[in-house]
Amino acid sequence: MCRLDAGRVKLITRGGHDWTTKMRTLATAIEEMPVDNAWLDGEVVVLTESGTPDFNALQNAFDRRSTAQLTFFAFDVPFFNGRDLREVPLSQRRELLGELIARTSSERVRFSESFTEDPESLLASACRMRLEGIIGKRADAPYRSGRSTDWIKLKCNQRQEFVVGGHTRLAGAKSGMRSLMLGVHERDGSLRFAGTVKVELKPRPLAELEKKAAKLLRDDPPFYNPPPCEKDRDFVWLAPELVVEASFLEWTPSGEVRHPVFQGMRDDKPATAVTEETVVDVDEPESLPQAKGTTRASPGRAGTLVIAGVKVSNAERIIDDVTRLKKIDLVRYYDEIAEFALPYLKERPVSLVRAPEGIHGELFFQKHEERSKIPGITRLPVEMHPGHPPLLVVDHHEALIGLAQMNVVELHSWNAVQPDLDHPDRFILDLDPDPELSWQMMVDAATLSKVLLDEIGLKSFI
Repeated sequence: MCRLDAGRVKLITRGGHDWTTKMRTLATAIEEMPVDNAWLDGEVVVLTESGTPDFNALQNAFDRRSTAQLTFFAFDVPFFNGRDLREVPLSQRRELLGELIARTSSERVRFSESFTEDPESLLASACRMRLEGIIGKRADAPYRSGRSTDWIKLKCNQRQEFVVGGHTRLAGAKSGMRSLMLGVHERDGSLRFAGTVKVELKPRPLAELEKKAAKLLRDDPPFYNPPPCEKDRDFVWLAPELVVEASFLEWTPSGEVRHPVFQGMRDDKPATAVTEETVVDVDEPESLPQAKGTTRASPGRAGTLVIAGVKVSNAERIIDDVTRLKKIDLVRYYDEIAEFALPYLKERPVSLVRAPEGIHGELFFQKHEERSKIPGITRLPVEMHPGHPPLLVVDHHEALIGLAQMNVVELHSWNAVQPDLDHPDRFILDLDPDPELSWQMMVDAATLSKVLLDEIGLKSFI
């Protein structure tokens, strides 16, 4: 981000660090822009003679404190001359930004051009130019900080940032660094081991990395799923603060990278912001992104997977003969929606519908735990439901995954929260249509119901 105010410039990294002094020549060029005040969103690069960005050259520029050749490519302007443009459509913001940069004399400040051609040909051209890929954005999107569903990355090769949670060295050696142990953060903040990558650094930056690592030593692994010990290598654990960038072939089913290649250090990104990036299939642009490896999956014994600490058995079993969905699809779906579903499940007893033979087999209704223990489930005191086994409450991510492991396909939560189960704080209207009714009639009925509820002052949702 670049802040320009009355001729004074600040260049701020994604981690919130002020790097203006590190890029003094570039800051001076931006100060000459014909605007009173503005925030510019963009990227700093080093261009080769052919005009393509060189990531390694950028790293070397900062390592050698030689940043005179940096170029700033601007792609958005959320604030301009006292106006907040964040809710203005992207196309209008970029039109204003293009006009501003057209009046800027310095070649160090450039406009990141947009293209209207089909994404397949654009990506093919980017790959032929040996670029990392392209970015696709909705033309009508508002400005939002961080990741958003309004934009996607289309990559020539998979490439992203990783947190360093340790490194390896020859067994018995007192020093040295062979490979870095990579990790990515899960949605709950835990760190998943994602493989190792060989360190490809020249002697001076390697010595600097080893010096930084020495200050981050710890006795235990920062990963919740650390790799098993090896005879010929020792593991040195580090506090997860360093960030590197690596390219790789693909994600494995257990959530590790295959054939990674070290690309450089990333001092501009905080380790806490590093997660697995979603891959989008350009051949099917309308399809939903496949979050392969994004759940906390690690291999277990006897063909099981471990997701969010729960062992998932028979993961490949078909649970719906029509769609051919598998049990692992249900588990991953529960894992994906956990952060959105848990606020509506917490503190509420739940009744379950299980489908151990698939959704076309016999279904079982269950209100209590019975013989099988559900990982992470909350059991309410028996006094709340006298004469019965404890009621169950889904308060934790682990419990939701545990229900998927037990083939639960429906969750019916009570309309009251514990401990006051006799006084509901919500109610649900379940409209069961006659099969002969059209879908439009059902939509009209639901909409009319909402209008009536709104009229009597009840906040409702469809």
